[in-house]
Amino acid sequence: MGYSNYKSLRQTLKKLALEEIDVNLFPNINLVQPSAWLVEALSMAKRMPLTNEKSKSERIISPILSEIALQYESQITLFSGEDLPVDTERDLSGECDFFFAKHAKKNVMQAPIITLVEAKDENFEYGQAQCIAQMYAAQRFNEQEGKDIPYIYGCAVTGDVWKFLRLEKAQIFIDNENYYLDNLPKILGVFHQIIQLYL
Repeated sequence: MGYSNYKSLRQTLKKLALEEIDVNLFPNINLVQPSAWLVEALSMAKRMPLTNEKSKSERIISPILSEIALQYESQITLFSGEDLPVDTERDLSGECDFFFAKHAKKNVMQAPIITLVEAKDENFEYGQAQCIAQMYAAQRFNEQEGKDIPYIYGCAVTGDVWKFLRLEKAQIFIDNENYYLDNLPKILGVFHQIIQLYL
């Protein structure tokens, strides 16, 4: 079952020996306006049933992340549904919903992975726990590939609510603010701020 075995924050923090720190990760955010294409895509999504993770992932999350990826396409690549097998004995393996890697478009994912996004229907804690496990695995993967970076960002998403996290060594910083789809320029601004840290 891999990453899906991480179901609670308490269990995840203990199993991975991580210290939780609650902070305001993004005190200053430059708002980024969505393109007309993204506004239209999300408007169309609202006219369709959004009843499960798959529908929200395809119709809401993927268009938002795709718009960000295309704005940095010479420097990052967005992957969806890729396996990240790092340590099966510790349940650090399996598919990741989405992640950004710091390289231009390639058919094979390469290090370093910089940001992961995990979609969950309604169980927000489960989404955060699984995202943290994937961030930890990405940290290990980057180290194994000789492309270690100081921190990795993650985001747990229900579609309407977005929660950001940052992993630095053995500390997981959890943003004490939630971001909502009805303030899309703020969500886009956060992702732009994250990506620009690596450029």
